[in-house]
Amino acid sequence: MANRHIVQERDIAGEGEREVQGGARGEVVSEIMKDIDPWRQLRDETFEALWNEFYRKWRGFWAPEDKNTKSERSRLISPLTAMAVDLTVAEIVESVLGREYLVDLPDDVDDAEKADMERARLLLTEDLREEGFDLQFPMTALNGALYGTGLMKIQILTRTRKELQRDPKTKKLVVIPHEEVHIRPVAVEPSQFVGDPTATNIDDMKGCAHEFPLGLHTIQQRQQDGIYYDDVDIGPYSAWTTNGMQRADTEAGDRKKKGDAALITEYYGLINTRLFLRAVAEGKGQEIPPEELLRVPRNSMTEVIATIANKTHLLRIIENPNATGERLFVAYQHESVPARFWGRGVAEKAANVQRAMDAEMRARIDSLAWSNTRMFAGDLTRLPPGTNLNAWPGKFWGTRGNPNEVIQELKFSGPDPSSFNHMADLERMGQQATGALDSIMSLRAGVRDETATGSAMSAAGFIKRSKRTMRNIEAFLNTLMRRIVHVKMKFDSERYPTDFKFQVKGTLGMMAREMEQQHLTQLLHNLGGDSPYAGLLLQAIVQHSSIPNREAIVKAIEAQINRKPTPEEEAARRATLLLPVAEFEKTQAETAKLLSEAGLKEAQTVTEMAEAADVPVQSQIKVVEVANDLEETRNQVRQLDLLEEKNDIERQKLKIQARKSNSK
Repeated sequence: MANRHIVQERDIAGEGEREVQGGARGEVVSEIMKDIDPWRQLRDETFEALWNEFYRKWRGFWAPEDKNTKSERSRLISPLTAMAVDLTVAEIVESVLGREYLVDLPDDVDDAEKADMERARLLLTEDLREEGFDLQFPMTALNGALYGTGLMKIQILTRTRKELQRDPKTKKLVVIPHEEVHIRPVAVEPSQFVGDPTATNIDDMKGCAHEFPLGLHTIQQRQQDGIYYDDVDIGPYSAWTTNGMQRADTEAGDRKKKGDAALITEYYGLINTRLFLRAVAEGKGQEIPPEELLRVPRNSMTEVIATIANKTHLLRIIENPNATGERLFVAYQHESVPARFWGRGVAEKAANVQRAMDAEMRARIDSLAWSNTRMFAGDLTRLPPGTNLNAWPGKFWGTRGNPNEVIQELKFSGPDPSSFNHMADLERMGQQATGALDSIMSLRAGVRDETATGSAMSAAGFIKRSKRTMRNIEAFLNTLMRRIVHVKMKFDSERYPTDFKFQVKGTLGMMAREMEQQHLTQLLHNLGGDSPYAGLLLQAIVQHSSIPNREAIVKAIEAQINRKPTPEEEAARRATLLLPVAEFEKTQAETAKLLSEAGLKEAQTVTEMAEAADVPVQSQIKVVEVANDLEETRNQVRQLDLLEEKNDIERQKLKIQARKSNSK
């Protein structure tokens, strides 16, 4: 079980060094450190100053190197970088951790047994949340937004879980120890990661290392537990000048003392197989016969995990425990930089605007100090000797002559009012550079149309930028979860299946999900709740939400969609469909009755007109009245014709609805 342990860092300090170890283990240390030292030096020369600046701007710390002019006195820091980083990290964390399940693990097409990967998904989500993934991933996302690259290593260790049980004989509570294997990802700060600079991917590197301080008491405990070699005496380390370990934790300055801690270099990479076998045998107090070493090819390499203390002593070396041979380190770029391992973060995009805003704010504050503070000028020859020139309310000034001629107040003009506009423009440029918007009002800035369409157009660019980052994070999570599941399949085969063919699917950004929900809601409103597609749209809306019981609601909606109606419900549905037909037939009968009555009235009118033609001129008034009645009757006939056409249209609609109902 000792080979299953991969230690996690602990931030404890120390001082002191020892000489380089001898034997095969010393050769391993020399072979690894001859690569790590130049790799670290190149990284620090390129990024250390920038990363320290990004960290200070995010924390709001001031440093002497941040001064813009020699006369600058103000130490204000603009919150632009902090706001952009925090908003971006909040969106990423919500998009990944906002769902009930972190990822989906669909099985491959050829596998008929799908339930094993579904169970693995439930177990993986449960284990990751219990192991603190909800705390580790936000730190990784913060590192990615702040430094441009997010890193995680997969930690494998065994723990003894103590469980209280009652002894059936003595009826007393006894402690029953249970040894468990814990596999979880751990966030790694980029300033503590050293990698081969010739490669742009961790798997393509010759090797990489995680450097961190570890307390001497922890090292001694692991030596007693058989995790580390117990024939090595480790002392405290003193040269804490690299790896960002001198970075300030307060604005007052750096940590000057690390306490009793050693520098641990955890190496993941390739090493000569012969040297690896010799070091493993030496750690066990054994020796490999030369003829066995000769059977190993001279240039053969083995993927190992080596733990080195203070750059001088080998505490442990094991072969990579991952069954697939993949390294237990995974990285992603917040924004991809072609042909580079280190990516571009939010702080880097905001750096120039941040410097300009700091200079503008400090210049304004310094100017306010001159204009707001009262200063005086006086004629020293007309002031009494030893006069205290400091001013305070109620002070008496004794002068030789008219005080208005001896003492005069000096006034300086205040800052340029246009600096307010400068600050607003710089804030707008910062939002353009980082893509981080703080409110809906910011989304609508510069958009004339305040409608939903205008707001959506304003948010389109931000969503596209967010999707770029989310694609990188989804690929990162795919690789991370696949390797975690593979390791769990090896060390915890009772809980996890041995199925090595599966997929990993992530999720989109929170902003993109909100926009998709708006479109789905609008589509549902247009179709109406009676549409046969309303259930599917409602299911999609719930799936894109962040409500806690989302999965239960989705299952309920799906069950309602697939539910078959009972005979009583089917009879009621058919009766509902036949009701409009009965109403139509009733309307048609009433229309026919009106038509017959209108025809009879028209015939009577014609008869009366014929009779009126034989009447003398004195009866013309009656003829006019009859003519008016005839015109009124014709208008009624035209109205009845229109009603007949309307009934024909309704009849066609009812026939179409009946066909649709019968097809369902």
